[in-house]
Amino acid sequence: MEAEDKGHRHGNFPNYYSFHPPQNRLHILEQCGLIAYIRRGLIVGADDVSELGEDRAGTSPRKKARLDDNASCVAAGEATNDLMAEKDDIIYYCDLGCNEGDLTMAMAASLGKAVHNSEHTVRCLGLDIDATLVQRASEKNSHKHVDDKSDTQKFMPVFKDCNLCSNDEHNNACSSFFSNTTNTHQEIIPRKMFFLTTIFSTTMWIHIHAGDDGLTKFLERACGWTKKYLLIEPQHSGCYRKANVRLRKMKRPEIDVSSERLKMRNDIENEIDQVVTGCGFRRVKLDGEAGEHGDLKTAWNRTLQLYERTEIDED
Repeated sequence: MEAEDKGHRHGNFPNYYSFHPPQNRLHILEQCGLIAYIRRGLIVGADDVSELGEDRAGTSPRKKARLDDNASCVAAGEATNDLMAEKDDIIYYCDLGCNEGDLTMAMAASLGKAVHNSEHTVRCLGLDIDATLVQRASEKNSHKHVDDKSDTQKFMPVFKDCNLCSNDEHNNACSSFFSNTTNTHQEIIPRKMFFLTTIFSTTMWIHIHAGDDGLTKFLERACGWTKKYLLIEPQHSGCYRKANVRLRKMKRPEIDVSSERLKMRNDIENEIDQVVTGCGFRRVKLDGEAGEHGDLKTAWNRTLQLYERTEIDED
């Protein structure tokens, strides 16, 4: 990676959160009720979930989460196929493409509201290709504590530099995280997985550098490490062109983002949807005013696609 690209070749923008602060996304997720949906699903087995009443009250009645299939809807937070039957006192969260970790920790804090007054804790892993950004994230969040009124929740974040286009680096980073967080009171069969994985504005960079096959394999790996929820914010097709426009203005070498090379690009949101649903997930959409196809969009016109696992390979 070259500093002259200023993040426009790999997405490793040095001041990303100055123009996209974490609250921008969290506000949307809170308002539509998806965060509440995730929280309720993550605390199966908790002794006290009464704190979630505020989440339900804050959800617009015109925007209710639903599973995108023809079967009867599963109630928000209800475990599907007994995936969450075992009680796990640690909620594992992974953010792929974490940059400096601001959004990672904001999401962890939001999940932390679900474990308030319970024995659960949240542990998070952030992965990013840029070692400098990862170092900043580690320095900012070392010994990170978040005060939640009468409670103090420690998230014990781990940030690692990792080329997410690489099967070995991605898998090794996740395996290493779990090998260092083994709880002697928990069984490791089946292998540990993340209860929530988020991929915010990262898919395009994977796609550009690894092609259609690389993006597909990346998504399959993310699904393979995810036990319950996967939240993806893919860059739409127009973002690919804009990446080259910025490089051109800086007089930097351009990238081949043609649809001839990247065949998934023209319908990228649906292409991603097909890969994820093919890995045993169902799309959670919103009823009501969420766009033409029920899609939730950010202020910068990107969809926020939430998926919930419906089946799992126990092998």
